[in-house]
Order: sequence, then C-alpha cells, then structure tokens
Amino acid sequence: MGNCGTFRHRGHTCLARVARCARYAAHPAAFRAAPVVTSATHEGRGYPLRLLVLFAFTLTLALIWLVLPLERGTVWTLTVACTLAACAMLAWRTRQLANTRTQNTQALAALGTVTSAIPDGMHSGMPLVLLTGDGLSELFDRDDTTRLAWVGDGAIWLRVDEPNALPRLAAAVKQWRNGRAPDGVVLSIAPALHANADALAQKLRLVRQAMADASRMLGTRLPGYVAVYQRLAGRGPIALSARDHVTDGPQWYGAASPTPLAGASAFEAAIRAAKDAVQKTSRIGDAVARTTSAAGIASIVDWTQRLVMGVLLDRQQPAAPWPLHGAGWIDCGPASWPDSPWEREIELRTKVAPAPVAASPSPWPLPQPLIETMPVQRKTSSRLAALGHALALLACAAAVAFWSSAKNNEALLTKIGADLERFHAIPAANDAAKRDALVPLVAARDQLDRYARTGVPLRLSFGMYHGAELIVPLNSAIASYVAPAPPPAVVTLDSMSLFDSGKAQLKEGSTRAMVGALEMIKAHPGKRILVAGHTDNVGDPPSNLKLSVARAAAVRDWLVDALGISATQFAIQGYGDTRPIADNGTQEGRARNRRVEITLVPDAVQ
Repeated sequence: MGNCGTFRHRGHTCLARVARCARYAAHPAAFRAAPVVTSATHEGRGYPLRLLVLFAFTLTLALIWLVLPLERGTVWTLTVACTLAACAMLAWRTRQLANTRTQNTQALAALGTVTSAIPDGMHSGMPLVLLTGDGLSELFDRDDTTRLAWVGDGAIWLRVDEPNALPRLAAAVKQWRNGRAPDGVVLSIAPALHANADALAQKLRLVRQAMADASRMLGTRLPGYVAVYQRLAGRGPIALSARDHVTDGPQWYGAASPTPLAGASAFEAAIRAAKDAVQKTSRIGDAVARTTSAAGIASIVDWTQRLVMGVLLDRQQPAAPWPLHGAGWIDCGPASWPDSPWEREIELRTKVAPAPVAASPSPWPLPQPLIETMPVQRKTSSRLAALGHALALLACAAAVAFWSSAKNNEALLTKIGADLERFHAIPAANDAAKRDALVPLVAARDQLDRYARTGVPLRLSFGMYHGAELIVPLNSAIASYVAPAPPPAVVTLDSMSLFDSGKAQLKEGSTRAMVGALEMIKAHPGKRILVAGHTDNVGDPPSNLKLSVARAAAVRDWLVDALGISATQFAIQGYGDTRPIADNGTQEGRARNRRVEITLVPDAVQ
C-alpha cells in the first residue's frame, strides 16, 4: 500500500502474506492458539519506577547532606520533605500495580494462554492490537465464546469489552510486554446495532476519551483504526447470486497509512476502488445490482465520515482527536431490518426499499488489512529505558554536585581572603584586635592541613578544590604576628628611700627612685595603675595600715603631677603588715617588707 493507500482484500487471504514475514517464518506454530501454560509468564517485567524512585531519593539525600551549601536546619527540612515525597510515590506506585494486576487479571491470563507457545521474547515483537466496540463476541468466537485474546497470522488481538477499561488494560499490556505499549487500537462499528445517531455519538465520545487517557498514561499516542462491519450484498430487487462473484468471501475496502490520515480526501480513493470492484464482480447487464451495491459502498463510507469520523476527529471536543491511521469496510456484520437507521439511510440514497439481510456467520474476519501499515514502534526495553533515566538522573546529580562544589570552594576562598585582609589591616599597636583576627587564620590553616593529610571532603572536591594554595599565605600571616614585650609585673620602691621613718611625705631627692615606674607607665599609656603600700610589723596594725595607705597616696599624687594624667587612672591600696615578703624577725626582712609596689592592672581586670 505504500505510505498511504487503499486496500481491497478477501477476509482472510491477506493474512497469509503477513505470515510469510521472514522474522516469523522460523516459528510457524507461534501464531496458533496453544494450551494453557501460565498467565504470568511475562508479568512483572515492566518499567521499574519504584527502583528509580529509590535511586533518585538516594541521590537527593547524598546531595543534600554531602554537597549542597545549606544550613543544618534547611538540610533537615529538605530531608523530611524528600522522604515524605518518596514514600508517597512508592505507595502510589505499589497501589497502582496492585490495582492493575487485580483489574486486568483475566485479560492478562488470556494473553498468557494464547501466547504460551510463542518463543520467549517474540511476544513483544509481534504486533499487539486492542480491539473494542461492536461485535466483539462474533470477532473472537473462534473456539470459545468467552475468548478475550487471539493470536492471528501476524498479530495478537486483545478484546476490550468496556471502553473505560482501555487505559488500564493498555498500561497492563505495556508491563506485560516488557515496556512496549500496544501497537494500536481498533474500533469496530456495526451500524445495524445502533438505534440512533445520538446513542452512537455518545459511545464514540467515551471511546475517544478512553483513547486520550490511554495515550496520556502510556506517554505515547496509540495509532487508531476504525473497522465497519455492515452487510451490503443482496440489496435491492435484484440480488447477486453466488455464481456472479469471482470471490468466495467478504472483502475489505478502505485506506490505511503509517501516518495519521487527514480529512475526507483520504477515503476518496477507497470509494473509487470499491465501486470498481463492484463493477468487476457483478454480471454484465445487472445494472440495478451494480448500482445498488456501489451505492451501498459509497453510503457506508459517507455514513462513517459523517457519524463516526465527525465525532472522533472533531477538534472542538475536550478529549484529544482520535489519531486515525486507517479505516476499513467489509460486507459482513449483524442482521439488519427495514426500520433500522442504516436501512433508512440506504433507502434515502438509492430510492430502493432494502430487503432484510441475515447476520454473517461467526467468526467475523479480524481487520488485519488495517494494521499492515501500522507504524513501527521503537523496541526499547523498559529496563533499558529505566537505565537511561537513571543515567540522566546521575548526570543531573553530577551537575548539581559540580555546581555546589564550586560554590562551596568559592565561599571558602572568600572567607579566608576576608580574614587575611582583616588581619593585615589591623595595626601592630592594637595587639588585642590583632590577636582576635589571628584566631580564624590559625583555625583555617589547621583545617587546610587536615584536608591535606586526610583528604578533601566531598562538598569541596570534584576538581574544584584550591584550598592548598592558601596554606602559604596563611602561614606567612601567622608567622608575621609578634607579640609585644610584656610589661613588668610590679615596680617595687623601698619605703626608706622615699619616706622618713613613720612619715608619709616624700623626701627630697626621692623621685630618682621612681624613674623606673615612670618609664613603665609611659610605655603603656591608657593602662590603669595600682599603687599599694606595705609596712613591717613594728607598731600596732591599725597604725601600720593607715601609714601604708598614706604612703601609697603620696606616690600616686607625685606620679599624677609628673605624668600629667588623670588621678582616676590610679588606684591606691594599703595593706599594712598583712602581706610580708620576708621575715619580720630580722632587720633585713623588715627592710624588705617596708615597700611601695606600682602595678599595671591587666586588661581583663579593667
């Protein structure tokens, strides 16, 4: 037929040509029904969605915990959200598979029965067609009136009694065929079985919606075909006798294409071919018979275009248009009566009152010619498809990991660079701030050293790590810090060189003894100074305490005058004889205990 063309075939003779295909020639028994072996031979080999969900969940958790630059709170929030989403998807998929197995057990069992003799793997290579619509009992009445599936010469036919079951049955078939969707859907229509056009239109809308749902569920558009079964021969006052025919069985007329058919023009050639066939198969001189038969063919085609295609292809309907790849008509079908809509249609067009026609004997021929130009599906295993999707997920995760590693390394370099700039910007005189800025540098250097010894963490790796380049500038900055010389803890002044015995006034010339104290205070401006007086144990303790306080105050006053600083920077304290540094039992010890101590107060104490 080429890419698109008409066909005219005897009811079953065209099947022999398909049976002679080279890929099936080695298994001639594969196309006959066989005894029951099992109905689950090929079940459970569909797309492993649950396994892919677990794989995606594992990748996501790895990225969240090991790579992404996130706060701990955000990490836990995303972990909980991903866990709930994965559990919900797994539960939904498990329930869907259970429902599919439960709802389609009978049909899948029939498939397993009729294909049990086909070599393993060939069942997914043979065309599998879903057949729904009118006359299913007569079409599948081979040796069992309840048969749901049939292996013909070159195709597997699966019966769909209810259009609503089409989506889930198509999904079950895809799983049964190891991820390959059905090759097409054939809608059989027997005009004589429909009482009026409205009821037919409503049924066609249901079929159209079911087809759209199935295509959406499978992720691919299924080719659609229309097969019309209607008795056409023997109409009018002059009927064609058996000897007038050059064929011995009903013939198919129509058009089919690997690509969707567009508009009524696709069937014009089919109508012409049908009329030519009628002319050839009628006896010369039977003009009325030829005219009536040709009018019948033209009428059924026109009826199909108006009442069937008009509903299936109308773009104003909510469901997607029927993906029509072929339509065929055959002089075979149920009995008809004069008052049926179809008979009235013939009478209006031919102006001849039709006679009743008996039903064709079962089984009716399957519409094999329609599917001979069926589009070839890509035979991609669902396992291979899942592997491809897993690799795609892995590639996406790798891209996210590279991006996250780049961001993490950028943040690390930015932080260490900012810490180095801050450290170098602080003057050496501000030792406290300098030491504070030194702490993060030491921590960063230790961290980079640890990475060099034990390995770079995953969040910084993937070839993006440049932290080793910062170890040298960090060590240089740390080594550049020089701590200032510590101030003398205490300057001790001999009281006897400053004061007369029992007095608190400084003696003349005693100021030379306090030069060291002056130098110490000048070297550390801003420091608070504690001046403490001490005595030996000669005399009563209250007098000694009062004397020590007075001597400390005298030294403080002299330092204030000498340095020109505020008295509030000083603190005085008298201890009397309570803190000796030597033995008061000896003259030398008592001399050492009579002293004034000048101490710089540490910053922490301030």
